Amino acid sequence: MRAYLQWLWSLPWERTAGEDADLSGVEKILEREHLGLTKPKERIVEYLAVRKLKSDLPGPALCLVGPPGTGKTSLGAAVARALHRPHVRISVSGTTDAGELRGVSRTLPGAQPGKIVRALREAGVCNPVMIIDGIDRLSGESGLGVMELLLELLDPESSVSFTDHYLGFPVDLSRAVLFLCANHLDLIPDALLERLEVIEVPGYSEDEKLQIARRFLLPRLLHDHGLTIRDLSLPLETLRNIVRHYTLEAGVRSLSRQIATVCRKVARARATGDTRRHAVRSPELERYLGHRIYAPETLSKNDEVGVALGLAWTAAGGEILVVEALKMPGSGRVVTTGQLGEVMKESIQAAHSYVRSRADLLEIEPEAFANYDIHIHFPAAGVPKDGPSAGVTVGLVIASVLSDRPIRHDVAMTGEVSLRGKVLIVGGLREKALAAYRAGIRTMLFPAVNEKDVGDIPDDVRAHLDLVPVESMDDVFAIALHRVIIPQRVAGGFIIETDEDGPGEEESEHSHGERASLKGRKK
Repeated sequence: MRAYLQWLWSLPWERTAGEDADLSGVEKILEREHLGLTKPKERIVEYLAVRKLKSDLPGPALCLVGPPGTGKTSLGAAVARALHRPHVRISVSGTTDAGELRGVSRTLPGAQPGKIVRALREAGVCNPVMIIDGIDRLSGESGLGVMELLLELLDPESSVSFTDHYLGFPVDLSRAVLFLCANHLDLIPDALLERLEVIEVPGYSEDEKLQIARRFLLPRLLHDHGLTIRDLSLPLETLRNIVRHYTLEAGVRSLSRQIATVCRKVARARATGDTRRHAVRSPELERYLGHRIYAPETLSKNDEVGVALGLAWTAAGGEILVVEALKMPGSGRVVTTGQLGEVMKESIQAAHSYVRSRADLLEIEPEAFANYDIHIHFPAAGVPKDGPSAGVTVGLVIASVLSDRPIRHDVAMTGEVSLRGKVLIVGGLREKALAAYRAGIRTMLFPAVNEKDVGDIPDDVRAHLDLVPVESMDDVFAIALHRVIIPQRVAGGFIIETDEDGPGEEESEHSHGERASLKGRKK
């Protein structure tokens, strides 16, 4: 009974933090503490502006979705500091019983309040910023109970009288600011997703990681290890090598661990009497971090038959995918290796059928489809692969091996192909563009319907990449295959022929100039 009364006495029933938010101050703090993330910051400020004008307005809670280490939790903490409110973090990942959140009744053994009431007492006010993490890792019957509890928190009418089983009294949680975090959007239950407004927190580009390391990570880690800038310096080129060869992620969590490893080496030397300043250059990096962990995909410097560069989205960001194909005498079978899912297998079948329908324009002998087997291989065979974005790349390698025409080695591509050769929309264009930029690719082909997503690509990446939208597989053949003449339509209804080896001898200067003009306008 004494413990129960202490809980009732210690809860902040009417104690509140300031409700008036200085939005200009919020923007300054978010800009100072987080690099990039323009759209998430803008949406958060809009959300706070609406709450300032009408605090009782019911609306969807904000859900930050992005790969690990991209700053979702710290973004919610920065909002709390900007509002001058305490923040608390509640993890529901792996919660096996809704009682962990709602509490256990005093009539049962092990009675105690739930995580929500404990977080409220820790905050000390009844309107804190609550960060609920791991909502994409709910499963089974236990996950169903946790989801029902979260739905109650998100409902303005029921959150006013949230009842903890241990306390037995209703607690008003309607004034708390809720931020929900998840790593994978597809794993959030549909019933919960209806009540949320999703804000995607994308991965960082290489230049953004370098600025984050220089401005935030390195000063903090030096302080945490008892060092100063007089003890250790990491030039920009050294940081770039750490990003490229010792990390493989969309966020900066692994980057922080690698810099901490260097700090520990220097701290040990300092503690044993070494007073010199450690200026770690790129050639000396292996003495501190060991051999390189990751090596960029080895790209060929020459155009080859049956080798194309695809682009894939992974949890660690974008990645270059080298797709290889060989033809051999056989009966027309298509063999695939690389642990492919059903979606990718169907994409290969659709791409093969389209190439077969365009055999005359690609100058492929009809007997080739019956007399040769095609083996298509995806790298990293130990890693399962699936997703609708490899159809364009597969169609290109099939056309290349059957027509014996090489593929440009400086072109990477992404897109799904329909049975009629249309290039369909894909996701993760920003991450894929970052992967192409890191690999030194000059030209990136992407679906024309994804042009709306080009604005999400960082400016420095767009400056180094030639982004070419394509509407059909014929456009892909014309750009990436050598000596291919394929009719294609451009804006204005013109019909032109594209020849990657340049105009033929029979072309007039006038027709060549007109073609160059049209190609420039299309680009």
